[in-house]
Amino acid sequence: MTRYKNLKGHDDPIVRELYDEHKRLRQESERIIRKNRRYEKEIARLKGNIQSLKLDMKELLVQLKELKDMVFKKASKRKWLSWRKDDEDDDEQDKKPKKPGRKKGHKGKTRKRPDRVDIHQDVLLKECPECHGKDLSLCRRHEDHYQEDIIIPVKTEVTRFRHHYYYCRCCGKTVHGNGIGELPGSYIGPKAKSLAVFLRYHMSVPYRKVQMMFEKVFNMELNASTCVGFDRQIRSRGQPLYEELLARIKSSTWINADETGWKGKWLWCMGNMESVVYSIRPGRGQKDLKYILGDKYAGVLISDLLGAYNAIKCRKQRCLVHLLRLIKKWMVYFDHDKRTVKYLLELKKVIQGIIALSDSMGKNLPEDFIVRKADLTGRLRRLLNKEQKWKKAEKFRKRMLDRVEEFITCLDYAEVCAHNNLAERNLRPNVIMRKITHGSRSEEGTKNHEVLMSLLQTAKLKEQNPIEYLYTLLTDPVIAGKLLA
Repeated sequence: MTRYKNLKGHDDPIVRELYDEHKRLRQESERIIRKNRRYEKEIARLKGNIQSLKLDMKELLVQLKELKDMVFKKASKRKWLSWRKDDEDDDEQDKKPKKPGRKKGHKGKTRKRPDRVDIHQDVLLKECPECHGKDLSLCRRHEDHYQEDIIIPVKTEVTRFRHHYYYCRCCGKTVHGNGIGELPGSYIGPKAKSLAVFLRYHMSVPYRKVQMMFEKVFNMELNASTCVGFDRQIRSRGQPLYEELLARIKSSTWINADETGWKGKWLWCMGNMESVVYSIRPGRGQKDLKYILGDKYAGVLISDLLGAYNAIKCRKQRCLVHLLRLIKKWMVYFDHDKRTVKYLLELKKVIQGIIALSDSMGKNLPEDFIVRKADLTGRLRRLLNKEQKWKKAEKFRKRMLDRVEEFITCLDYAEVCAHNNLAERNLRPNVIMRKITHGSRSEEGTKNHEVLMSLLQTAKLKEQNPIEYLYTLLTDPVIAGKLLA
């Protein structure tokens, strides 16, 4: 066959037929090979999509668990985490719920007996309450039961301020003074206004329910719009004090910062153990934070992992509790890779160690503080310098490595916490009020909320009675400022 260069023109018809069949089969084989290559590429692409979908599904499961925890609290705890031991889950189920009240051995405590008696009532019987018998004889024994109650409607007090005019020979004008507790031009006194603002901003009561309470309890007619006027009047007196609080926050040695949504805007919270300031801004970006604090801050800024805080030039301490929650999410996300889970567990232990060491810093440092600090910081740096094979895990590692100094600032200052719990507690009254009143709908209401909530929360830190403080703010703003100093 090799001596025939062209089998297609061979004389034997069988050879020509075999040649045509061979050619057809060869073309069919090449077509099948190309088709298989396309299928292999498609299978590889689909495998990648399946893996990506599995990771996305795990991320959605984590989000679903968080939502269930928010709604159902402890009732939604199930075995979501495959890397946890079954013994740990069994131990949690075997634990009995904690009984309410004090532990055994503590002395009982009851309400203190009142120091006065306004009404005395002798409780006498005409028949037995058990058998309804009429033959009763009075014993020498008696028992006193004291009961405190309130009187509704509460009596209102009307004060007539009679202004006596005087002629001043120095300036040639006719003048008069103001009485104690008098608000010039106001038909409602400072006590009622203070109570209305207290109910609104301290108890989160809507304006219409404040109006209802005044009508039913105090027999005083008010409109909901009148309560808004009370807010505006107190805010105008407290605005200078608000500016002083903001200046005090900017000059403090450390502050906790956090933010939450507020009717299409964002409510920022800045505070420490002495002062709290709220500011409502259009967004939660860097320009909004700079508007409040400026470009630089001389103290330590404690915050969560939000990127907007990077714009402030200062020493920072990131909330390590937020970091632990983030690590927990990634452990669920990468539960298919034991090496990555082990890496995250080691990182979690180091972060927990930093929190424990920071909590132990008081007036006197532990004897082995320097050694433990060096050990924890060294372990943290070594862990964050280990490269990870998964793209998202590597991105998380690099992000944490860039902020490694912001995780250990709490070990340099005893007053700086490793968490942002203080800011979250300061935000809580605003979150509760937002759920009830849905926030502020006008610019005027926004300003009222900023000033009044800042003053009330700061007064709370100073252990001031909120109603009495609002009364002092209305009648004598100078003294109110000294109370917050």
